[in-house]
Amino acid sequence: MTIEFALPGGSLLHRWDPRAKLAGLVIILPAFFVFPSPWLPGTYAAALALLLWLFLGGRELWKSISAVVPVLAVICILTPLFRRGGQPVWSAFGFPLLTSEGIAETGRMAGRFAGLTLAFFAVFRTLNADDLVLALRWYGLPFRGALAITIALRFIPTLFALSQNVRDAHALRRAGEGRTSFFARTIPQLTSVFIQAVRVIPSLAMALETRGFGRANRRTSLMTLPTGKGVAWSFVVVALVAAAAYSPLAF
Repeated sequence: MTIEFALPGGSLLHRWDPRAKLAGLVIILPAFFVFPSPWLPGTYAAALALLLWLFLGGRELWKSISAVVPVLAVICILTPLFRRGGQPVWSAFGFPLLTSEGIAETGRMAGRFAGLTLAFFAVFRTLNADDLVLALRWYGLPFRGALAITIALRFIPTLFALSQNVRDAHALRRAGEGRTSFFARTIPQLTSVFIQAVRVIPSLAMALETRGFGRANRRTSLMTLPTGKGVAWSFVVVALVAAAAYSPLAF
């Protein structure tokens, strides 16, 4: 069994054409790297956060941010220590702990990481597996490649859920035994997760067989992506977003 990462809903992000979503994702990702300004990545990340809050709600926004808070904290703590150029901003005992270059680089790195996380979350949280396969096939990706990507994406949340179930089960079994060391807890949990993941392999193999995976005949599709003005407008929105994102290059 696999767990779908996509969140069911009828928001504008959900109704946006899946081909346009993937195109927008590919187009917006380089915008976090091409500009020398240290504050543009953070600005774009803030715009994506506002988009998620408006269409998916604050709870979903918090889910996307909370998963990377430890990484952002490490970036904010360590980056200033390795970027010593520029004007000293904060010194202790005559040693500059924080410089203008360190602040700028911290803002750039944190903005990039947060922005990339929000961009991928916005797309794949509103794009179900079937539409993802159809969109990738529409762009010319072979069926094998599209199916492999989809299975990988669907098994990531499945393994997380499986890991949580295993942790809960082990916690119940240890009830009343007192505190245990980190390795005493982790090694049995990882072993159980590995065994459960291996047990899923036959089910996955049967699912692939029923879908005709490996056959040489031409594949057909039960579902198709929509056509018409809605699709055209989705790509128009992508073009406008791209123009706005890369407009600083003109100045």
